[in-house]
Amino acid sequence: MRRVFGLTCCLVAITMSAGCRGKEPDPSAGPIVAKVGTAAITAAQYKARLDEQAPFIRSRYTTTERKQEFLSGMIQFEVLAQEAQQRGLDKDPEVQEALRKLMVQRLIRQVTEEMKPPTEPEVRQYYEEHRAEFVRPEQVRLSHLFLASPQGDARRAQVKAEALALLARARAKQAEARPGGFEELVRERSDDAPSKALGGDLGLRTAEELTQAWGAALSQAAFALQSPNELGPLVETEKGFHLIQLTLRQAGLNHPLESVKERIESRLLSERRTQALESLVKQLRERTEIHIDEKVLAEIQPAPATAP
Repeated sequence: MRRVFGLTCCLVAITMSAGCRGKEPDPSAGPIVAKVGTAAITAAQYKARLDEQAPFIRSRYTTTERKQEFLSGMIQFEVLAQEAQQRGLDKDPEVQEALRKLMVQRLIRQVTEEMKPPTEPEVRQYYEEHRAEFVRPEQVRLSHLFLASPQGDARRAQVKAEALALLARARAKQAEARPGGFEELVRERSDDAPSKALGGDLGLRTAEELTQAWGAALSQAAFALQSPNELGPLVETEKGFHLIQLTLRQAGLNHPLESVKERIESRLLSERRTQALESLVKQLRERTEIHIDEKVLAEIQPAPATAP
């Protein structure tokens, strides 16, 4: 029983791999391990099937007895394949469709494996063209309520007092755990029209971008915030006064070329393979006469979905 079980497992392993369909003996094919009917199993075929197995399975077949067991599995596969052919199963539509699928898979593999790996200059060029994907400064997403009052404005002290009062209200709303409280204040009072319509949202910004837009004081205050929804102190700039709330912090990236080289090579190779396959399909479609019956297509209905 144990031996039968072992042979069955061996047969399953062979069948799950590429299998081995015997052919007429070929003198140039090397030594023949076994003849099965009119077919033969060569040493090269035996080794190919054995090498297809996982390493821990291959390690089992080192003794003569174990090698005979593996060969027995190949012989079982061959006699079953010959019997299936005698019964005409090679003409079965399902078998033919499976063969067509296998041929398409082999064609795709053949086309895609012909691609040459990208060169060093190509990898470097890709890295430079997509540098933002690999090297990016830290960013914050910020909302602000802005009260305009430029330097020299006679009402600046009054506006500052109003800003402090609004900050107190914002903190009170936050203490009450009222979601959207800051946005309410922004829509009620902010003087920055573009962000006011968005509830104060300034989007993801780097420190440099915030400095250019609103000044260094706002940028420094924004990057001092650590937790989402954290309110900052009142920020005074040349343009006026800002109430700020942190939405998100996004860590920066600093991946040098050497650390992402393999990833880029893999991506470039994948893109080339996709392009090569798309190009082949396009050429084949252009030289093949294709007619689609829209009426018949419209009448085809998929099977109803079954309940999960």
